[in-house]
Amino acid sequence: MKFKRRMVEDDEAVPMASMADIAFLLIIFFMLTTVFAVDSGLIIELPDTEVRERVELKELVLLIDKNGIVYTDGKPIEIDKLSAFVMTRRRANPSRPVVIRSDRRVDYGKVADVMDELLKAGVRDVALPTVAEQAGK
Repeated sequence: MKFKRRMVEDDEAVPMASMADIAFLLIIFFMLTTVFAVDSGLIIELPDTEVRERVELKELVLLIDKNGIVYTDGKPIEIDKLSAFVMTRRRANPSRPVVIRSDRRVDYGKVADVMDELLKAGVRDVALPTVAEQAGK
C-alpha cells in the first residue's frame, strides 16, 4: 500500500497589516511629541531707535588658583572688592551668568567666601564647571 504524501503549503508569511499599524502609531507619536516653533512663520520688523546699546551676553568668569588667589579678566582681585566689581559688571545685563573656575586643590572655604561675595552682589545664577573623570584613575 502506497501512501500519498500531502504537501502542506507554508503559511509563514509576515503579516503586513500590523506593520502598517505600527508605522502609523509611530508617525502619530512623533507628531505629538515634536516641539513646534510658534513664531517661525511670522515676519516682524523691529522698530528703529536713535540710541542703541549693545547687550553683552558673555559670562563673567572668576578663576581661583591653587594658592586661593581670585582672578577676573586675567588680573587678581581682592575678595572684599569682588562684590562691588561684580555689581558694576552686571549692571548692563543683570542676567549675565557668573562662572567660578577653581583649582581642585583649593580649600573649599575659599570657594565659599567667593560665593558669599556673589550673594552680597545679588548673583543667584552661578556655574561651577567640572571635567569628566577619566577611567582608570
